[in-house]
Amino acid sequence: MHYHDSSRLAAVLTDLRDRGYRCPDPADNEVSAVASDGEHPINGSDDPLSIERVRDVTPLSLVSHIGAAADAGRVPVLVVDKWDLEDAREILGEPFLLRGRSDGRRQFYSIPDRIALTDGRYACVRTDTDPQWHEESSTATDDGRDRTGTDEPRLVLEADGSVQAVLEADTLTCPGPDPAVFPYRYSRGTDRRIHVFDQDREVGRYAGIAAMRANAYRPVAMPLVPERHVRTGGQLARDVTLATMVPDGVAYEQP
Repeated sequence: MHYHDSSRLAAVLTDLRDRGYRCPDPADNEVSAVASDGEHPINGSDDPLSIERVRDVTPLSLVSHIGAAADAGRVPVLVVDKWDLEDAREILGEPFLLRGRSDGRRQFYSIPDRIALTDGRYACVRTDTDPQWHEESSTATDDGRDRTGTDEPRLVLEADGSVQAVLEADTLTCPGPDPAVFPYRYSRGTDRRIHVFDQDREVGRYAGIAAMRANAYRPVAMPLVPERHVRTGGQLARDVTLATMVPDGVAYEQP
């Protein structure tokens, strides 16, 4: 059976109705719906379901759908295309919403958002490889508490085998890190060119981001720290279910 993109959500809702769920039809152009009071297709949670049609399977897209569903007190059911299934499994499997773990430290995905600094510029580093974020190996505070795995982790940015920056997760936004945290920063000037600065002075001027990258200055991408996106309903989030069209209907799995 072949399903066009616009019919995938409807097919899942029809299948869930057959399992006893109450599923009001979504409004035109809506890509989500709520289902309740039915039998979970693979013996999952009895909580209401949030059915979300996901067209862009990336860490940020998935955590956004999951966080919104969990915050509303519902289990996320993500409708994905069969060719995106492996990517979704990798992101949502163990370790959940993480790039990996090394020596007990969480390794974070990067998302497209750039890190804005308190001086109005953006963070960057000089490196030939993509910088990677991970949790600090020792996050003991002055009062002896260990922050590893909490909602207040210290984050380390590494590139080319060296540490580029260390900061608290809660300083990433509003108003953002102090410029001194990163070795370089950049902004677009009134001349419409990209100006790059170290801690003391301007060190480069470029026609655009691509030219800046060509000289090894790379904008710093925001790390995806799961607990900053899934702030409530952690168990609901981990009960996430994937729904995919198969020849005889709909297949469900929990990664």
